[in-house]
Amino acid sequence: MRVAKAVHLKKGEVFADQVGVATTLYQRTRGLLGRGALKDGEGLFIPKCKSIHTFFMRFPIDVLFLDRNNAVTKIVPCLVPFRIAVGPWRTSGVLELQCGTLEEGRFDRGDTISFLP
Repeated sequence: MRVAKAVHLKKGEVFADQVGVATTLYQRTRGLLGRGALKDGEGLFIPKCKSIHTFFMRFPIDVLFLDRNNAVTKIVPCLVPFRIAVGPWRTSGVLELQCGTLEEGRFDRGDTISFLP
């Protein structure tokens, strides 16, 4: 799996330095299932994705829904296990992060995220 750094462009801040990019069907289907937790700076970006679920997960996650330009369309802090989250119609990718990464006021809808190698 390819790994990237996630950068908040408006603030010029790297907020996750170990983001896996799920490109294969297996990676997209498995997601974070089977993991015990995410460490600081870890995450998973799922391109071409409009909704996620946390069924059978063991820990909550923060979720950013992104449009095709990687602008934030929806923010879901600390989504607990056994829930579903759906992005707005223009969503084209999802970034899953450790719960607490999206602390209050850190991101706003419309903020742009960049993924660097």
